[in-house]
Amino acid sequence: MAKRSSVVQKILVPTDFTEKSVQALKIACELARVTRAEITVFHALDLPYSTELRKDKLRNELEKSARPALKEQVKLAKAELARLKVRIESRLVIGNPIQAIVKEAAEGRYDLICMGNRISSGLRRFVFDSITNGVIDLAPCPVLATTNKVKEVNLKSMVFGTDFREGDLNILLRISRLARELKSHINVVHVCKKKSFEEELKMAGFASLANSSVAYNDMAFHQFVDSDVDDGIEAAIKAMNAGLIILSREHRSFLDALFGSDVIDDMVYKAEIPVLVFPISG
Repeated sequence: MAKRSSVVQKILVPTDFTEKSVQALKIACELARVTRAEITVFHALDLPYSTELRKDKLRNELEKSARPALKEQVKLAKAELARLKVRIESRLVIGNPIQAIVKEAAEGRYDLICMGNRISSGLRRFVFDSITNGVIDLAPCPVLATTNKVKEVNLKSMVFGTDFREGDLNILLRISRLARELKSHINVVHVCKKKSFEEELKMAGFASLANSSVAYNDMAFHQFVDSDVDDGIEAAIKAMNAGLIILSREHRSFLDALFGSDVIDDMVYKAEIPVLVFPISG
């Protein structure tokens, strides 16, 4: 088979067999329908602390439960992509979910991780929803964090939030390749705290560089004024009826990820539409 030229050729879909994971798998299938990307449904068994004697028995019990569930999700993906020549497989490993997902993404050279995410806040968010953000912090490839609130995802309208970092131009180039395949419109958005000539000059300069290097016709540039970046991005999403938010993130240390918070942390958990996060070197 000839090598595909799509920007997304391999998609990793971590699952915990919940509704949010099923939704992530369906979105991965939507992308694969256009890109013909391979899909790997992935589950990591995180064994709790136990004695060695008990651990073997527990592992067998968990594997016995997980394998049929994993098989069902592969079956679902094959049904979603019936009659298309798309490779769909599964993997089951033992280990910490974050570490296992990041390791698989790196060693398997995946182009995208697509994983489910709840909408939550406060202590509940910290306790129950740390896996998605942990993967976003450490993954070598983009992570699409989906929600279980939207049943159908509108991939025809994208919002890319930029702070004019050097890596954003390269990310925009990659986004444009995917947008071309999906026939999507890209709105490039910058949120500033106050309107000024300097901010307008930055926006104009970035737009000029992007238009000359990206060469994608269905792309527009907007500047929103808001003292809170989160609120500004949310305003842009509503104004443009966007179905996908795209952001970039520098990799953070474990402690930074554990105790810190930033725009991406907030958007991943507050947004009612999927968030696609691209890593950039820091």
